[in-house]
Amino acid sequence: MTKEPGAALARVLLVEDDVSIARFIEMALEDQGLELTVCTDVESALAVLKDGPVQLIISDLMLPGLSGYDLLDRLHAEPALVAGAKVVIFSAGLGAGKPAELEGRGVWRVLSKPASVVQLLACVSDALAQRSDSPASQSAVAPPAPGLDSSEDAAIAAYFDGNTALFLAYRAKCLAQFANDLAVGDAALRSGDLPALQRLSHSLSTVFCTLGWAQDGRTAKALESRAAEGDAQAAAIAWGKLRARLLNGGLA
Repeated sequence: MTKEPGAALARVLLVEDDVSIARFIEMALEDQGLELTVCTDVESALAVLKDGPVQLIISDLMLPGLSGYDLLDRLHAEPALVAGAKVVIFSAGLGAGKPAELEGRGVWRVLSKPASVVQLLACVSDALAQRSDSPASQSAVAPPAPGLDSSEDAAIAAYFDGNTALFLAYRAKCLAQFANDLAVGDAALRSGDLPALQRLSHSLSTVFCTLGWAQDGRTAKALESRAAEGDAQAAAIAWGKLRARLLNGGLA
């Protein structure tokens, strides 16, 4: 995606509370000539929109405090906040009828987590009406890097457009973030905050899938289910299993 010399940068607002997922999107879009603003909750996103128009809003549905649905309600009630911007929902666990429901609430496009770099670029390019007539360029598929297993090689092909360097940079960011994820999970368990555990495991399941760590993704999904059911004892057991994986950096 290119812009005309002297043209203002297109403004994109991302509403995503998971640092690793937000970083994935930042890395995917960092060379696209955009001004990307990341907010971790609906309140701060509304403040950004009140401060000035954006051309594209990308939001998760499961957020701390107000949800993505609440954001859609506010945008519907105050159309001046949208000001012609396209609204994209980027979320996991969307049922078969959910995209149609969201489109009825003013959503322009729905992306299911995890999405690939190519899907993200195509969505942003379409939204900003700057897509060229030629197909999006594909990165050359790099040979497998030493130390990567077959599932990670598959993730590189599926989500990173064959760019091993981008995958390794993202994996490093995720590994650094795991310490904070551990602290968030431990605090949520101590306080009995099952919704916080549900949000954390929901986000981590997407991160693990993007990294090609299927076993860890299943562990995170199990915790998400137990937390959603309100079963504190089962959630504590599931958190213990996920915690061990995070401490081990997702390694067997």
